[in-house]
Amino acid sequence: MARDSQRLEQEFIATCAEKTGKTLDEWMTLLAQSGESKQNALIKWIKSEHGLNHMQAAFLAGIYLNDGKPVYDYEVLFARLFEDKPHLLPAYEAVAALVTEKLDDVVCVPTKTYISIEGKKCFACVTPTKKTLRVGMDLDQPFDDYVQKGKSLGAMPNITHMIEISDPGEVDDRMLNYMQQAYDRTHA
Repeated sequence: MARDSQRLEQEFIATCAEKTGKTLDEWMTLLAQSGESKQNALIKWIKSEHGLNHMQAAFLAGIYLNDGKPVYDYEVLFARLFEDKPHLLPAYEAVAALVTEKLDDVVCVPTKTYISIEGKKCFACVTPTKKTLRVGMDLDQPFDDYVQKGKSLGAMPNITHMIEISDPGEVDDRMLNYMQQAYDRTHA
């Protein structure tokens, strides 16, 4: 789940020197000298040249490519999702308020391309496009004009359906009903 990524990255940063033998700053210098500039090439180089495991290498490569800053800084990730779509922010805030107020133990966790909506498991997501928010859900029902087949949601494969909105007024009891169904389906 998305919320685990931040915790794991923070744990890695806190124990980097102990677990890898080098501080984060030392790694950033080494990575700059590696000549590599792509995520996968950096991961491969770290693993082959320094013997780190895949998760350690992925965290280092991600941090390096993020100008030495943590990748899973939720405030930064959230701001980037809406930086060129501020008109969609009120609709997103309405969705977030709906699910966090009406469903138990739900959090909204930003990632690079979408916001994961999670209880114990991910059951929905919000993906901003230029004109709409795609509110994806894990449902088991036919598609119709309101609940469409999910497309370009950026989330896990279990998110199969979506509702497109652009205005906070579209966040209503009907949407809540579908969110509740998705929550119940994944938390059964």
